[in-house]
Amino acid sequence: MEAKFLNNITKCITFIGNSELQFRPTVIIDTQYVKNKTKGNRFRGKLAKKLMRNGIPSLTVAEGLISKLQDMSFNTLVVTYFENCDDINNLDFSNIDKDIKQLMVTFESTSKNCIDKLQEIKNSVDKYDITFMLLNIRDDKNKFYTFIPKMDANTCEVVVECYYHINTCANGFMQSNEVFPEKEPINLNKCPLKIGLAALQPFSQINDYKSLKTYDHINTTKGFDVDILNIFANYFNATLDLFYIYRKEENPYVNTDFINFIINGSLDICAGGLYRMYGDAVAYSGLYARQAILWIYAVKRDERSWATLLDDMHDIYMFFVFYASYSISWYLICKFDGDPVSFIDTLLYGWGALVGGTALKEVTSLKQKILNLGLFIMRIYLSAYISIHLYSFLTIKEPPDMFITDDELMDSGRVAFLETSTKYFVDDERYLEFGNTTVECVSFKDCIEKTLQQNGMTMVLQGNFFQFQSDTAINGEARMMKLPEHVLTVYNEMLIRKDSPLVDDLQKLLQNLFEAGITEALYKKAIGLLVMEKSTRAHSNMLSHSYSCQSGCTITVEQFAVIFYAYSFGCILSCVVFALELYSRGRHVLA
Repeated sequence: MEAKFLNNITKCITFIGNSELQFRPTVIIDTQYVKNKTKGNRFRGKLAKKLMRNGIPSLTVAEGLISKLQDMSFNTLVVTYFENCDDINNLDFSNIDKDIKQLMVTFESTSKNCIDKLQEIKNSVDKYDITFMLLNIRDDKNKFYTFIPKMDANTCEVVVECYYHINTCANGFMQSNEVFPEKEPINLNKCPLKIGLAALQPFSQINDYKSLKTYDHINTTKGFDVDILNIFANYFNATLDLFYIYRKEENPYVNTDFINFIINGSLDICAGGLYRMYGDAVAYSGLYARQAILWIYAVKRDERSWATLLDDMHDIYMFFVFYASYSISWYLICKFDGDPVSFIDTLLYGWGALVGGTALKEVTSLKQKILNLGLFIMRIYLSAYISIHLYSFLTIKEPPDMFITDDELMDSGRVAFLETSTKYFVDDERYLEFGNTTVECVSFKDCIEKTLQQNGMTMVLQGNFFQFQSDTAINGEARMMKLPEHVLTVYNEMLIRKDSPLVDDLQKLLQNLFEAGITEALYKKAIGLLVMEKSTRAHSNMLSHSYSCQSGCTITVEQFAVIFYAYSFGCILSCVVFALELYSRGRHVLA
């Protein structure tokens, strides 16, 4: 009977080893508390043999060595055998590693008596991964008990009220797979999570935050981190109690006084675009957002001028080359054929024919016909060339010059506006040298305004850029552009009170949200989908050509005023020359 019973319980323990231990499972058998050595050796030998048959290695520890298990790096289950519950009560739990699963096996005449005795140590074992297996040889129904802390809804303190029957091993078979339940209280029963919140767009938007002091209560707020904190509250069945914490937006290294509030337990979590930069004094949530620090610069389209028109018509030289070739060829052909010809007249008539001001000269040979045909084709081509350029010049504006790399922008000669107290954050020789040439500004907003006014450049967080670009756009076109190349990428994490029972659950929950893409969606929502759409559209519009009309464009008199001025000047000049000729002839006749 005893052999069969021992076989059944070792079978259940083997099942636990396979189900609870994932990678390279190892079972430690501890029988040092058994006074009856024969009984202890029988249990140890039977269990070791059963484990070996199932491919699970086991170790038997000598007296005093169980306290050194925390040095082991493998996946471990410790099975400790006791003759009765009194021996468990006398155990020093300070030597037990909280990260190692402990199965404490004992015989007792009745389970109720043993559980009543174990109630005395419930506050000592509630935070340990300990499960008690109470053996019953009479009906072979061996029950598993543990103590699980929970949050008291009235006092909002963690309490251990009673034991929990979590499983039963009957005739060598487990009723369920659960043996080591989660010990940390997930249900907070609407108790508050005390949150410290710093102000930083888009992580948190706090009204009138400049009038607040650290640990002042916040009634209403919104933002990316606030959305995540609301998910935490729903998951843990908690409420949020929000407090303001002062942290300089431009330089997070300056103000760290709020850390004392999370260390002394006044705050459970700190959020608001924080970073992993406070050492081991706090626990961290893990990465949930990343954003770039990047250069941005002011842009605007070039104003129309006749100088820019001439710059665009850089291919017009080929018409002058053809005009010179035509004039020289016509002069040489006429000389060769013995026709009277003047080189000055050839130049004047050739130019007039090219621009459509005079008719083609009369021809007397096939050679001259071929030359005139070429000039006629070039006249049509020149007319189309000038018309197209004039039309595009008067109706289309090209995109401004763009920069791709940091070096291109820093070498462009633009004035950079940065805060002196925050600009030296990159340990790069070229950047540090460039930082010495920048102009002082007092805040993100001030730097942006000066950048726009003086066509300069500055540096911002990517999360702020979209709002800036959207707000400063004119006629749907961006006035601020960012570089594709990033100066630095920063990773955001929340701070958690190190001794909080929620650390592991918060880290797992936030990791799941990040991997599922939920945090990214909330980040875009916090910035504002309309803001991002407007920013993207303004960026795209500035990169494309600007058309003053889409179809049926008309060139106004005002746009073509210079041509009329030139024509009027030519007419007036002709009249003056004509008057001078009349005057000269009149004097000649009188003489």
